[in-house]
Amino acid sequence: MTPELVDINNFEEIRPFNNDEVSMVAERMLTQPPLYEMMKFIYPYLEEADVAEMLREIKSVDQFQEDISGPAFKVITQTTTNGLTFSNMENIRKDEPYLFLSNHRDIILDSALLNVSLLEKGFKTTQIAIGDNLLHHQMIRDLVRLNKSFIVNRNVNPKEMLAYSKRLSNYIHKTIREEQISIWIAHKEGRSKDGDDRTASGLLKMLVSSRDENIREALLPLNIVPMVVSYEYDPCDIYKANELLTIKENGIYEKQPGEDYRSALKGITGHKGRVNIAVGTKLHSTLKRLPENLPKNEQFRLLSHEIDRRMHLMYKLWPTNYIAHDLLTGTRDYAHLYSGIQKIAFGNYLRGRALQMGLAKKVLLKREGYTKQAREVLLQMYANPVFNHKQADRESLF
Repeated sequence: MTPELVDINNFEEIRPFNNDEVSMVAERMLTQPPLYEMMKFIYPYLEEADVAEMLREIKSVDQFQEDISGPAFKVITQTTTNGLTFSNMENIRKDEPYLFLSNHRDIILDSALLNVSLLEKGFKTTQIAIGDNLLHHQMIRDLVRLNKSFIVNRNVNPKEMLAYSKRLSNYIHKTIREEQISIWIAHKEGRSKDGDDRTASGLLKMLVSSRDENIREALLPLNIVPMVVSYEYDPCDIYKANELLTIKENGIYEKQPGEDYRSALKGITGHKGRVNIAVGTKLHSTLKRLPENLPKNEQFRLLSHEIDRRMHLMYKLWPTNYIAHDLLTGTRDYAHLYSGIQKIAFGNYLRGRALQMGLAKKVLLKREGYTKQAREVLLQMYANPVFNHKQADRESLF
């Protein structure tokens, strides 16, 4: 689609499904074998006929979330975590829509766990931004749009980017300001691979791109709330570490076909230890203090920095993070926050993960050096939230 053919006010290609489309989409999904594989993991006792009956009973998007996706992610939480907690719930109200601007660690779960928590506490669920690079399979595309996801076009050339950004910006403003529906969106494109969460100023520029107002006036009505998800253990840590090491060795990393799907599946099914979601306060006070006499790029930089600072302070730090910091720095700065047994257990975990990566290498002579590098990358990944928290605790630009 060429830029002049992109109607920045037409959202049919990217919006979630409406209630009157649910039955048609459910019938299409029932023809896809991967649906039954996914449901088998969550509900192993269900036969295909039971799955079909369950889907055909769904008549609305809210019912789909309440009866299928919400309970499904609750089962995933119960079977793959040691508990999900929610911090600072008092910062949000049931009668107000928000733009939850979130760090991004897991392809599916970051937003899904937020919605599970909101459902349990009587809040309306959010719409979810998801990149079209993850939606190559029709069944996945149907499933996410049925679960209140809207599509972010990633694979567009620079000439098309402005038009697609304006359409996305218009959609977000309309959904929050007119329809009073909350939205979850990651603070950058792609997951954080090294545990160093940083907000892309390009995302903030996108949010403003469709407005004639200044930055403050364009962003205030969105009720931006920074939020963070922290996992005690990242099920995809070895995938991320392998990508980082490959880039270090070769200068580039090329994803294999189906890699995003495998990462998403591992993120859902893998053990995560404890998980915490924390929401902050609205960005209003920061926006009102934003120096408007500065160039726009500098204003965006200041905003990104302040969002990061809030996220780093809210991030729930686990013993795994503190242990990684002390092992990496050769100190005992945080020894009072973990036990000797926890340190041994995490050390064994790292050793096993690094060995698993090393065994995948073809050149045997390089394996030992690679395993050592892998361990260092994994340590950095778990330690970075601690470094960021320390920095954020004493840093504010305005």
